[in-house]
Amino acid sequence: MQYQFLFTPGRLTIVPEDNQVRRIYMNVAHSAKVTPSWYGESVGHYEGDTLVVDTVGFNDLTWLNAQGLPHSEDLHVVERYTRPDATHLNVSITMEDKGAFTKPVTFTRVHTLSTGREIKE
Repeated sequence: MQYQFLFTPGRLTIVPEDNQVRRIYMNVAHSAKVTPSWYGESVGHYEGDTLVVDTVGFNDLTWLNAQGLPHSEDLHVVERYTRPDATHLNVSITMEDKGAFTKPVTFTRVHTLSTGREIKE
């Protein structure tokens, strides 16, 4: 899957090839009262060279994977994005959900830069 990252003042927008656009508001706190939504409310900041994205406020209508793994509205996701070199993006994702998990779950992904191809609808 292809992703496009669009940086504008105060916002990072992630445009995936096969899903919904994500808006990450930079250097702000979460809203005092977050209304549950499909993708939650994402806020980000940098810790050194690592982009940290904190997301809360998910509704409980989505699945976490293609096998239908459910979650509750307590889902809390922290993503850490690092660039070890010019052609790779490492992502570490930690999910906590006291309503669905017995302990936090962390997994990692490594993405490779793709050039010469635009993302499709």
